[in-house]
Amino acid sequence: MIKIENLTINISKLSVEEDDNELLDSQIPAVVRDELVSTLRIISEDSRFAGQTVIIPDECEKYGFAEGEFDLPVLLEFLADMLE
Repeated sequence: MIKIENLTINISKLSVEEDDNELLDSQIPAVVRDELVSTLRIISEDSRFAGQTVIIPDECEKYGFAEGEFDLPVLLEFLADMLE
């Protein structure tokens, strides 16, 4: 089981273009998805999560998750890949 306390991850509002649609406060689904994918990738590379695992119980199969114990950074990277 994973227990995270006192963790702060700052993500700045950076944009390739000066377009309001690219900012973190965007409501456009594609932009929000891309931001989520980027955030998951950033978090998956955080050394504080190395070696930590997530246990997915049997009941979560109805949500599309397989039962088992998974490496947290790998799981976050997998979720980012699936969203992309």
